Amino acid sequence: MKLAALFLLIAAGVLGAEPGSPVTGMLNFVNGDRLSGVPGDLNDDGNLVWTAGDILHQPVQIRLDTILDMRLEGGPAEPAGEAGHHALLSLTNGDTVRGQLAGLDEEYVTLDTAYAGKMRVKRTMASGLEVVRFERALYSGPDSLDNWTVSGEPGAWSFHNGHLVARKGAGISREMELPERARLSFDLAWRNSLRFRLLLFSDDPKTTQPANCYDLVCQRRFVYMRKRWSTNASTGSRIIGQSANIRELAESEKVSIDFYIDRKAGNIAFYVDGRQAQVWSDQDPNEGDFGNWMHFVSEDFYPIRISRMQVSPWKGDLPENADLQPDDDILEEDGQQIRLQNGDLVIGEVGEIEDGVLSIKTKHADIAIPVERMRTVNLSGSEFEEPKRMKGDVRAWLREGGRLTFRLDAFRDGRIKGYSQTFGDAEFDLSAFSRLEFNIYNEDLESNRGGPEW
Repeated sequence: MKLAALFLLIAAGVLGAEPGSPVTGMLNFVNGDRLSGVPGDLNDDGNLVWTAGDILHQPVQIRLDTILDMRLEGGPAEPAGEAGHHALLSLTNGDTVRGQLAGLDEEYVTLDTAYAGKMRVKRTMASGLEVVRFERALYSGPDSLDNWTVSGEPGAWSFHNGHLVARKGAGISREMELPERARLSFDLAWRNSLRFRLLLFSDDPKTTQPANCYDLVCQRRFVYMRKRWSTNASTGSRIIGQSANIRELAESEKVSIDFYIDRKAGNIAFYVDGRQAQVWSDQDPNEGDFGNWMHFVSEDFYPIRISRMQVSPWKGDLPENADLQPDDDILEEDGQQIRLQNGDLVIGEVGEIEDGVLSIKTKHADIAIPVERMRTVNLSGSEFEEPKRMKGDVRAWLREGGRLTFRLDAFRDGRIKGYSQTFGDAEFDLSAFSRLEFNIYNEDLESNRGGPEW
């Protein structure tokens, strides 16, 4: 069989993962083979020790250059406490670090993470820092096509580098059991002109025209909401509220989308790049037999890309509709620029963060800002740089969303160790990851991972 060429059976004395380990996985090889089992460690030769008890009687050594990726199952690491905020640090190589903001100075941004403790990231290798008020995510992704259902032409949707990518007209759906009040957010990118639909609370994952759903329709810069319903008593379809003319959809090819949904009240608030674009109110929200499926629907000749998706509970208060346009006179001041949730801009010399509160010295006074009141932190002021690519780099996809790239140094007892110029040496909880990609700089393997972004 092909697998015999990929690894060497080794003596029974070599240990694999501990029995009863909560993390199991599936190896996908570059030649298309697959092997389920339990990851062990990296031996002295740099090979992965893998235990596949249902197939092989002994652990095996597997060369890393034969592995495309490792899909992992098992519980994610628990969030670190009930902090009042959630920080997302975007890195210059496309990676993201999530956690609680623990430090900020001229050289480093420090986050307290659930999967690796405190991580100090070089500021020159971080491109952006966003802060949102903490709500435990019900879903963060995407990290693969697993648990997504495609309706329409096969192959129209693919997954690549943290993005769901549609190159043809088709739908892709996922079941989401949302609470009564929920927030849905994602980044949406397109080419040339935007045409796509988003279906909420659909009752049928296998069609792009379900009998029951809320249907958001985007046609270039114009957006409207349609409700479809079907019960034993009635069937129908109608436009809800007014359409919206959204300038951001005409001025850019990428936006951040937020929906704030109150199912009981029938309200859906739609935000684009932090600005409230429209609020739709269904006067009869109980009309219809709705389900729990959410769909993205693409059209032929209008490619789209979905990333950084998150679903979380929502307490019911809409964000302030702040004007985020900077004041050029203010921006000439020296110091760290911090945009608050209400749109205000604070500039000054930052100090310590204690108990979720940042001290900052402005030209007017010393003030204390709760981190959860911050919206963004401007990380410009020095030239950005990307970390050096290293032999043995892997791309690790986090269950809570985002990814990290680092050189894989050790793999043992449910922990992995790695190094990156971005954050130095780090040790990670393996259960925090849903997938590890190997041989990530081999361009010949890109088609195996889902092809190019567009």
